[in-house]
Amino acid sequence: MVDKYTVDKTTVDKNTADKNTVDAPAGTPKAARSKGPFRVVKLVLFLAIAVAALIWVGRWFYYQHTHVSGDDASIVTHEITVSSRLPGRITHFSLIEGDSLSRDDIVAQLYDRPDQLRLQALQAKVAGMQAKIAYEQQRIQLSKDQLNGGIKETRDELQADESALQAAKAVMDSAEKTYKRSKDLVHSGAVSAQKRDEDYYNYLSALADYERAKRQVVVDHTALENAQTGLMSSPQMVLPNPNLLRAQLKVTEQELAQAKADLQHQQVHLNDMTVRSPLNGIVDKTLAESGEYVSPGQPILMMHAPTDVWIVAKIKETKIGELKVGQPVDIRVDAYPDTHYQGHVQVIGRAATSQFALLPDPNPSGNFTKITQRIPVRIAIDKGPKAALSPGMMVEVDVDIRSGGH
Repeated sequence: MVDKYTVDKTTVDKNTADKNTVDAPAGTPKAARSKGPFRVVKLVLFLAIAVAALIWVGRWFYYQHTHVSGDDASIVTHEITVSSRLPGRITHFSLIEGDSLSRDDIVAQLYDRPDQLRLQALQAKVAGMQAKIAYEQQRIQLSKDQLNGGIKETRDELQADESALQAAKAVMDSAEKTYKRSKDLVHSGAVSAQKRDEDYYNYLSALADYERAKRQVVVDHTALENAQTGLMSSPQMVLPNPNLLRAQLKVTEQELAQAKADLQHQQVHLNDMTVRSPLNGIVDKTLAESGEYVSPGQPILMMHAPTDVWIVAKIKETKIGELKVGQPVDIRVDAYPDTHYQGHVQVIGRAATSQFALLPDPNPSGNFTKITQRIPVRIAIDKGPKAALSPGMMVEVDVDIRSGGH
């Protein structure tokens, strides 16, 4: 006996199958009718992929003919080695790699206690020389005052003695005339012999006074000449001639100049005991420790300026002829793939990198394998954050050779 439910389900499935086959064209296979739309989709998708691949290949070929690419490139900078000019033991050094330094920041401090003491001694010496010069200048002024006073006193004495000489001459002339008159009158008896003798002695006395006055004037002239050179017997002249003191002052000034030069040299020496940063930069590597004794020129650390970076790309020699200075360059930094950098060709090298190898290949066997050489090309960075770049970072460059450069 057939179950009623089974008969009804069979009837329903048959009706459903009949309905699904009504819409298909007559004579069309059942498998073909179900796979037709999927074939169209696959064909369109394949054609789209093929067109995209052709476009990509075309663009790739075009890019290869308009650009010179290089993946053997890196960031380069001026690596500055900071060292001490003087020998000494480092008493302070706390920098580590990656620290930032501004220009004139202290890098390291050398032991400088003896140098500080010598600096103080030289400062005291300079101060003493300056005080000595001030003292000698006062002596010169005092000597000038004394000399001027002595000259004036001697000149006044000369003038007084010259007046006394004139007076003595007048007295002598009068006495001579009186004596001559008495001498003439004594024969006539108008004047007695006693009067004549008295007039004669008066004349001799006046003559002696005149001669004494003449000699005094000569002495006064000599004294005035001596006074003008500072050679005076006056007790007020206790200092040497100002000219002599000025000469001595020049000697002292030269000694002061030498002392100042020694002081300046010691100050420079002491300043060099403090090693300072020569530029604004980043510490790349430390080469000394606090407490270590360093020699002159011994490196203490290495640093570079973060904005003073460029790229050196090693381009195949077969492509170097297409490069010109000034051509634009697209730059991709491996460390920052999402950051866009641009630059330009700055310098094209004139020698292959193999010429600077530490161990060149002399090829003694005579076997030769031709290898494409690489030429270094310097690329300046025009756009992009330079400060984020570190020396040694790997980059890739694409030089646009469509531009003629300059």
